Amino acid sequence: MATEIHFVDVGQGNMVLIKADDGNRFVFDCNITQNNEARVLAYVAKVFGKGNSIKAFICSHRDADHMRGVKNLHAQNPISKIWDSGYPGTTTDSTEYKEYMNLRREVGERVIKRKTRDDYGKTRLRFMSDADERLPNDANAQGIVIKVEQRSRTGDSCLASAMLPGDSDAEIWKDGILKDYTTTDVQSSILMAAHHGSNSFFDIPSDSYWYTNHLQAINPAMVIVSVGLNTHGHPKKEALDFYEQHATGADNGHKVARTDNKGTMKLTLKTEGGWQLQYNQ
Repeated sequence: MATEIHFVDVGQGNMVLIKADDGNRFVFDCNITQNNEARVLAYVAKVFGKGNSIKAFICSHRDADHMRGVKNLHAQNPISKIWDSGYPGTTTDSTEYKEYMNLRREVGERVIKRKTRDDYGKTRLRFMSDADERLPNDANAQGIVIKVEQRSRTGDSCLASAMLPGDSDAEIWKDGILKDYTTTDVQSSILMAAHHGSNSFFDIPSDSYWYTNHLQAINPAMVIVSVGLNTHGHPKKEALDFYEQHATGADNGHKVARTDNKGTMKLTLKTEGGWQLQYNQ
């Protein structure tokens, strides 16, 4: 089997469905709202099968737009366990936060540690970042970054991959991930834009220049931006310019695809190598 990664159009938020080579199901982040609930849950049922269990809900960090509606997801497709970095969020008194923590206590949790990995058939999940004393004390910096890989039959090489960075910023990569991993380790076929296309992925406040070493190391063919109507100005023009400049491009020349104009996208990491991205799923 191949590895399937679905970038769900949830508006201004993140939600990624992962169907591993061995059939295990994962959800990375969630933003189910009153406006999109019927459509999003129907899509989850289409991909996973209604009622089938989710091995883990992986929360990059405990902000509302990354865990909203997880209780409704659990009601349709039971979540076996919640994985996160163990770091508190920024809105601990919100309804979304309380629902998330209640479910976390109910189903049990796993605290993810960086520089570890799990294999599910030929799908490998690499945990690139976690709660890290080297980084600033905020939820974005202390969150989880995952690289999803399709491995070869012998398991010794990566055939295609996708980097899921949550809301990670430039400092996380400069002072954390790129100190822990080689360029070969972080190189990815597809990159999900961090923080909905925010400039924070390139901005280090103490420096007077934009940081792009990590993007050059990742060296993606394409960048997926999960974004919707918002008051933050996402995605930022500067960020889009960097993605256009440094992505190598797919066969048709496209370098950036956004959920607000391409809808939900399905990425297949093929068992024979290479990948396929389909729009408007």
